[in-house]
Amino acid sequence: MSRTIKPPEGELKGEFNRAILNAIDKHRILIFCAASDQGQSADLSYPHGSSNQCFRIGAAKATGNILETVGDSHNIDFILPGHEVVIDTNEMKTQLEKFEAHSGSSVANGLATGLAALVIECVRLGAIYTRELKRLEPKVAFDYYHSSIYEEDLKNIQERAQMAYALNWIGTDSNTNNKYIEVWKTFSGLSEKLSRSEGVPLQQLEQVAKLAAFFLKKGMQ
Repeated sequence: MSRTIKPPEGELKGEFNRAILNAIDKHRILIFCAASDQGQSADLSYPHGSSNQCFRIGAAKATGNILETVGDSHNIDFILPGHEVVIDTNEMKTQLEKFEAHSGSSVANGLATGLAALVIECVRLGAIYTRELKRLEPKVAFDYYHSSIYEEDLKNIQERAQMAYALNWIGTDSNTNNKYIEVWKTFSGLSEKLSRSEGVPLQQLEQVAKLAAFFLKKGMQ
C-alpha cells in the first residue's frame, strides 16, 4: 500500500493511528510512505508519522544520490529513481511526447511499492513451484532445484523485517549508505534466464523460486 498525507488533527488523529496499527499488525499490510519534498525540514507526514513500521521512501537522481528536496533524508529507509522519471519503453517511444517527466518522492514511492509487490509475487510463484515439483516422478524432479518455499512464506514476506531484508538483498549502493536499490543487479539476470526458458513453465518457475529463496533467507550462498 502506498500512501502519504498531511498529519490528521483532533479526533481523526487517534482514529487514523488505530487504523494504521490495525492494518500493519492484524492484516499484515506493508505500507510505503513518500518522504516530504519540502527540503531539509522535519517530515511529519503520515502514515510514517503514525508508525515507524511504515517504509519511508525518498527520491534519487539518476546517479543514485538523494534529491536535495527530500526532507529528513537521514530518516529514509530506501531511495529510488524520482527525478525526471518518464515512461520509456520500445513500445512507447513513438508516443513519448505524450508523457511528461515526473519528479518527487511520490514517484520513487510508487516504484518501491511496485518492487515490493514483485518480491511478494516471486515468493508466491516459488510456493507454486514447490507444489508442482512434488507432483513429478522422483527421477524427473531430481534434475530440478529443490525448493523449500511454502504458502506460509507468503505471510513471512509480508512482515516488515523480511521485506526490508529482501529489498536490501536485491542490491544497494554503498555510496548512498545502502539506501539506493540497484534493481538491475538482480532482475536483469533473471529476465535473461526466463527468456532462455520460454515455453518451459516449470523451468521458469524454477528460476523465480531460486530468487525467492534468497528473499526468504533460504538461498544458497
